[in-house]
Amino acid sequence: MNDHAAAGAHMAAEILEQPDRWRELLRTGRGELAAAAQLIRDTDPELVVFAARGSSDHAAMYAQYLTHNVLHVPAVLATPSTVTAFGSELRYPRSVMLAVSQSGESPDLLETVRSAQRAGVPVIAFTNSSSSSLAGPAEAHVSLSAGPELSVAATKTYTAELLALHLVIRLAGGAAWHALEHQVTLAAEVAASTVTSSVADLVSALVGADRVLVVGRGYSMSTAKEGALKLMETNAIAASGWSAADATHGPLGQVVPGTPVIALTASPDGRESVTEFAKAAARVGGLVLTVGVPVANAAVHLPLPLSRFADLDPALVPLIEVIPLQQLALELALHRGRDPDRPPGLAKVTRTR
Repeated sequence: MNDHAAAGAHMAAEILEQPDRWRELLRTGRGELAAAAQLIRDTDPELVVFAARGSSDHAAMYAQYLTHNVLHVPAVLATPSTVTAFGSELRYPRSVMLAVSQSGESPDLLETVRSAQRAGVPVIAFTNSSSSSLAGPAEAHVSLSAGPELSVAATKTYTAELLALHLVIRLAGGAAWHALEHQVTLAAEVAASTVTSSVADLVSALVGADRVLVVGRGYSMSTAKEGALKLMETNAIAASGWSAADATHGPLGQVVPGTPVIALTASPDGRESVTEFAKAAARVGGLVLTVGVPVANAAVHLPLPLSRFADLDPALVPLIEVIPLQQLALELALHRGRDPDRPPGLAKVTRTR
């Protein structure tokens, strides 16, 4: 990383790049995406297993929902410590593993993959480098086509993971390439409008905050968790991301007068429960901020330009709605005098064991 770059310069540039990077994946990745989808079809899995860490784990959560809805088979998230801390070797039904990692270098993720392969499970790797340690031993590899990411906080690699997983699962489910190409082109157009939107009102609402709750539902639960992570990484805020349903069972208790609550209301599936949670948070004095569709008594509302693209696949909304949260993390950090490209104590590649 260039130590002389202005604070946040890398993160700002990488947020702006995202629509073009999605178009690049369409342009260059069709062969790898199709091969990965064919491996899933050939396996005809009874179970799909996702192995990931950090932001990639949030992308895997998104793909877990998509797998259920498109392939109609159970999908689970791997627990790497089962292998590395406990030394367990698992038995699998007929399965396929999708391993997702920006760097492809985390030791516990690599050992989880090796363990699955020893059990006869084929692995599809999704990484940003075809020469990564994860890409080599995988039966199929999908390059994210995101280009070098220099900021510690993942932005373009995260949405590239979402998109790559989306395309592979849709293709495995029988979707035609031309239809997917049309949908991603629409999503890129929406994102191109979104990356230039102002988040000044969201920044103003969070200037003095030391904690924040982010809620979504369904596909947008991954956005809630990823948005909270961006705020933690760049601003040292005690942020947490939740499904609106789970948040009602306990995290609502952390909302006191003035607590910021970001409600993700763009996704039509699950919107009702997010709206109900936002209203409940407002009743106990929470400062409700909405991204997507407005909610009564919200202090701040940030619309997304989705209404101009009525035929956009709702499963692509998470690629778009996370962008304002990335921008919020960036702008809030700069307002607080922090450098979001270089958060203290964090590194670009995290080697968990």
